[in-house]
Amino acid sequence: MRILTLLLILSVAACSRLGLTPGRDRGPDIAVTEAPGAEVLRPQARPGGAALPAGTPPGAGADGSVPPPPPPAADGLLGETLAGLGATGGPGLWLMTGLVTEVRPGRVETAGGGRLSVELRPSGAAPSAGSTLSVEAMQQLQLPLGQLANLRVYAE
Repeated sequence: MRILTLLLILSVAACSRLGLTPGRDRGPDIAVTEAPGAEVLRPQARPGGAALPAGTPPGAGADGSVPPPPPPAADGLLGETLAGLGATGGPGLWLMTGLVTEVRPGRVETAGGGRLSVELRPSGAAPSAGSTLSVEAMQQLQLPLGQLANLRVYAE
């Protein structure tokens, strides 16, 4: 019994020395700075371009505004987009894209000839920005979930 008690005391002491005791926040082992120095690489500004404010939607112009999507073609074609996997919690068949400004029925076509009716949802981004596609839609189109897909987007 004494040996067991001694082992218990030694194990608790070892845990506290290693920082493994619950409720103890060790914090970082390195110093953290809020303002990195000049040695940190930063994106270069485009020639003649001004920096856009934080939160500017993808594809926005120099003034931060998003251009409206073009009207549908005679066959309903809204345009082409590069789409990736959307939020996994959003059930249904949908495409979130800058090619529309309001929710509407539509369809997408893959380069391989797959077609699927989907709900087109506005993303708030420019029409030239990428899109996101629901998990169910990617599965029905037999698209790999971890890759981007070129899609033709039609209004119905």
